[in-house]
Amino acid sequence: MKKIYEQYTRYNLWANQRLVDSFSTLTDEQLNAPVVSSFPSIRLTFLHIWDAEFCWLSRLNGVSPDAFPSKTFQGDMKAVFETVLGTSKQFADFVAAQPEDFLEKTVEFKTLSYGGGKQAAFEMMHHCMNHSSFHRGQLITLGRQLGLEKFPPTDFIYYLKETGQ
Repeated sequence: MKKIYEQYTRYNLWANQRLVDSFSTLTDEQLNAPVVSSFPSIRLTFLHIWDAEFCWLSRLNGVSPDAFPSKTFQGDMKAVFETVLGTSKQFADFVAAQPEDFLEKTVEFKTLSYGGGKQAAFEMMHHCMNHSSFHRGQLITLGRQLGLEKFPPTDFIYYLKETGQ
């Protein structure tokens, strides 16, 4: 099972990198433009992906954050992209460093919206990576509405093919 989650978190980093590369071609005005979606701009959607990955990784490390990190973030879009990718890499590195039995470990945590909980580590990882995929899909739709015509594939099967797995 560890191989699956190592692969899934590396895939997440790969897919996030592809979107960062695509969205880096847009202006700050486009990235901050009001949109109708779960979050009111592309920038805020990227920040939400970071918030979720940061919080779930922190919880897996035994720390339950008391606020989303984006609440105090002041960086430009380049910094947003670097922060998202940095956290995705930290998540993949964290998973790779864990012993196999960590995945089955029950982790207790506190969320920012629904209180305390406990979950198997692999379920927390799965939830977080799936959550990022969901919002990457939103970003692609929003990017198309703002004029980005082509996106590289971000499906898992393309990751496997590109990385020779």
